[in-house]
Amino acid sequence: MNSAEELAERRMTVAEFLDHDDGTLTRYELVNGALVAMNPPTTRHVQICQNLGFALHRRLRPPCRAYWANGGVAIDETGDTWRQPDVVVTCVAPYRSFYREPRLVAEILSPSTEKEDRTTKLDFYESVPSIEVILLVWQDTRRVRLRSRGPDGWRDQDVIGSGPLRIESLDVELTLEEIYADPWGEAE
Repeated sequence: MNSAEELAERRMTVAEFLDHDDGTLTRYELVNGALVAMNPPTTRHVQICQNLGFALHRRLRPPCRAYWANGGVAIDETGDTWRQPDVVVTCVAPYRSFYREPRLVAEILSPSTEKEDRTTKLDFYESVPSIEVILLVWQDTRRVRLRSRGPDGWRDQDVIGSGPLRIESLDVELTLEEIYADPWGEAE
C-alpha cells in the first residue's frame, strides 16, 4: 500500500488535518476524519462568492467580519470534520485556519456540489451551535435560500429572481441584484 492509500484509510482529527501537507496544491475538507478533495470553483462561483462577501462585509458592525475563499468551520480541534464554506461571518478572531463561533455560513451551489452542500454539509453546519444563518446561493439561477435558526428549529425563506434578503440576527439586508452582479454581463 502506498502512502496516499494509507492516508486515505487513516482517520484524522481537525488538529491533524490542519498540520497535514501532502505536498500538492489540492484543497481538501475533512469529513468524518477522511480527506475529501475539493474541485476548483468556476469563475461565476468565485464572482458570486466575492459579491456576497463584499456586500456582507460592508454592512457588518465590528467586530463582526465576513471572510471568503479561505479558512474553514470546525467545532473544535478534537473533532473529525472541517468544512470550508464559501463565505463565513464571525464576530470572534479566527483560530488555526478555522472560524470559532461562526454566525453565518454561505455555500454557492453549483451542479457538481449542490447535492453535497444541501445534505451532508448542511447537516454539519446545523450541528455547529453558533451558526444562526445558512445561505444556500444557487450559481445558475437567481435564488437564495436563507435558513435561520430559531427557538423552534430551522426555518427557510427563499428569495427568487430579485428583491431583498433580510438577515435579522446580523441586522443586515442584501439584494439579489448585488449578489448576482456581473459587470461583464456574461452570466445572462
